[in-house]
Amino acid sequence: MLSSPQTGKRLWRFFAQLTPLEQDSLLYLASAIFAVGQLLISTHADYRQWAALAVIPYALVGLIALLLSRHKRAQESRFTRRGLVVSLFLLCLVVPLSISIAQRVNNVPGIHAQDEVAVIERCGDRVVHNQNCYLNAPNTVGTGAQNLSKKTDATAFVPYLPGMIIFGVPNGLTIPKALRDARVSLTLFTLVITVVALALSRLSADDRVRLFQFVIILPTGALPLVTGGDDLPIVALLLLALVLSYRRQPVLAGIASAVAAAIKLTAWPLAFALIFVQPPNSNRHVRFRYGGALVAILAPIIAIASLINPRAFFVNEILFPLGLTKIKSPAESPLIGQKLVGIFGSQLHTLVILALVLVGGELALLLYRRLRPRSPSAMTAYVALVFFIAIMLAPATRFGYLLYPANMVVWAIIFHKFDLRLRARNSQVETLDAGLASPTT
Repeated sequence: MLSSPQTGKRLWRFFAQLTPLEQDSLLYLASAIFAVGQLLISTHADYRQWAALAVIPYALVGLIALLLSRHKRAQESRFTRRGLVVSLFLLCLVVPLSISIAQRVNNVPGIHAQDEVAVIERCGDRVVHNQNCYLNAPNTVGTGAQNLSKKTDATAFVPYLPGMIIFGVPNGLTIPKALRDARVSLTLFTLVITVVALALSRLSADDRVRLFQFVIILPTGALPLVTGGDDLPIVALLLLALVLSYRRQPVLAGIASAVAAAIKLTAWPLAFALIFVQPPNSNRHVRFRYGGALVAILAPIIAIASLINPRAFFVNEILFPLGLTKIKSPAESPLIGQKLVGIFGSQLHTLVILALVLVGGELALLLYRRLRPRSPSAMTAYVALVFFIAIMLAPATRFGYLLYPANMVVWAIIFHKFDLRLRARNSQVETLDAGLASPTT
């Protein structure tokens, strides 16, 4: 009987041997199955509404991709895959998002977006009126966006870094109501940064389509963008940082990472890890340029936000995410960290968190010593593993955070192939140079 690693390798070999259209078909059909699962088990009305709208497009386009994969002319056409991607972009992202925003604007009963949407908007409202984004004594958590009322989540915790403010500011401006929804700015920003990253990349057309699928089209992108979307700008910016690393532009890569890190703490693992492999085969001076750009932008933003009201910043950014406030984070999932915190109760809460941090840190160190990542792709794979461990052990987390390691694994695979092609090309050049330099008989 095959062990799980052997099974995983065989499945990967099977997937890798398929044509791009056949791979697309499997991904789209798997997305349809995921949407069915959301319809059956999700407790969130906005998730179920997205699933109801997306399940048929995923299934139909998956079947169409499978049929087209049997035709050589369709496989060779560069427009076939892109046409299917555009159709899913419209049917699984644009249409569900437009319907959800219209329902919210027109006060249709029900929850139309996740908690973070209204929380981000209230933060933007306060900043537009020259107030601090972070409340000194917040006493509620996000309740979900039902309408555009300014009272929704007006006293909620804000567990985001200052960069998130830009996505809430439109809600405080005198613009059409539909455009005030934070998901509009979150989605547009994510789309623009992703397109820029792919345009700058030196990857093949097939690899660029694959990256776009995971960031925007598949449930790893479409679902959170329609229902909340606050993690997708970070994902897009980290992808841009990785692309710029391979373009040997460390300062620009550092700036992209800094912007991501200024929005949310979830950007920090990869943003700082890239210092050690930035760019490939570089010297310390070049790595310093990346790290210098990262710190030069991030440090002042964090310093200013924390010094305005140190207590408010500490309560919102440190105590609340760790579950150390009287009002607990609504982020829940049946994962190891949350189960342990629940078992040992409030009296040992702090000790359990410290133990989880120590265990997670030790596992991350052991993985680093074993893997020894030396390239951006290898470091991305390492961070994906660490991120997965952190999600499992965190005292307050959601399944949705798995979109980070999911995307990073795909990036690691694609850029590892790019590494191999680059090494092969350099080897050929060295061989040619050696041949030209050798004396002729």
